[in-house]
Amino acid sequence: MIMYTDDTIQTIDRFVTHVSTVPANLGQTVGLALREKVAASVAASAKPPVVLFVHGGFSPSNVAYDLDYKDNYSFMRVLARAGYDVFAMTHTAYGSSPKPMMDDPTNVDPSQQHLLIPHVLKEVTQPRYRFKLVSSRTEHDEVEAVVKFIMDLRKVEKISLIGWSTGTPRAGGFAAMHPDKVDKLVLYGPAPYFPSDTPPNPFPEVGAPMLLQGWDRLMVERWENDCKSEGQIEHAEIREVMWKALMQEDGLGAHWTADGRGIMRAPNRMNFGWRSNIGNIKAPTLFMLGEFDNYVNRLPTWGGLKMDNRVFIKVGSSSHFMQYERVRFVLHKAALEWLKSATVEGQRFAELQSDRDGKLAPLVL
Repeated sequence: MIMYTDDTIQTIDRFVTHVSTVPANLGQTVGLALREKVAASVAASAKPPVVLFVHGGFSPSNVAYDLDYKDNYSFMRVLARAGYDVFAMTHTAYGSSPKPMMDDPTNVDPSQQHLLIPHVLKEVTQPRYRFKLVSSRTEHDEVEAVVKFIMDLRKVEKISLIGWSTGTPRAGGFAAMHPDKVDKLVLYGPAPYFPSDTPPNPFPEVGAPMLLQGWDRLMVERWENDCKSEGQIEHAEIREVMWKALMQEDGLGAHWTADGRGIMRAPNRMNFGWRSNIGNIKAPTLFMLGEFDNYVNRLPTWGGLKMDNRVFIKVGSSSHFMQYERVRFVLHKAALEWLKSATVEGQRFAELQSDRDGKLAPLVL
């Protein structure tokens, strides 16, 4: 049973000081956005159970995990009401964190600049900064800075991490490199393996620093096309709510299209190391993947985990965006049990599947 605290949940926004390792602002002292949600009684306790959310490739944490709509679309609020001290970090190039080289529309990858013509750009042009922006290494450095801040703030020796999408190699990579700092992991909608386990050489890699994602790409191609179950999206208006929040987080991108809809900006990343890191994770790990979430390409990452204490759940009637769909209660319930006891329905190792109502059964391949 999930026991919720009754007192008011506080939301605290901070910036964590970090000396950047991103090539575009290397050595500069920056502030990484960090949101905390916590009940007053939990915040006042000694060494509370702490959870850190790490976001994915396009959506900053405030939208990915703390969407302000109805009661249970905020994953952060669900955990905070259950007695956890909950944090969510936002990496360089997203939300309120620094966005070096991203205010200049010519720094959009030339293959996507047509999305800005003629409202912002007159024609396709070469980027002024001709390199990709961030890397797996710079993102792991940022997770490390935030984890250290939280551990110092709450006087704890370990924290648990939750990652979605590209947040899985970000959180999982940190866990592999710092097993002494990680209690438990929840990874869902895992990123497929990256092509390389080694950094590009030379570094940074030649390219453009910025990518774009518009309404049609996100809401139709990546989401609606994977809604294959009746009632999969419980509230149709959730797309508009989510997009409005994304535009508020982005700021400038909201004004970069002639139709007034806006567009999401994100960093062009140098990804590496996921395949080699995943086998070195020691923390008990809950792994969840939606049945309509590019399942065949994402599933092999489950096989990369080697620790004894691990559980896989194939989540029925869900896409890559399960935290906004009807089955979000399956995600919340499994995560809460895992964070408490590193089990799912009492099992420390299992391969399971859930139906649309959350009933679990052994996985059928």
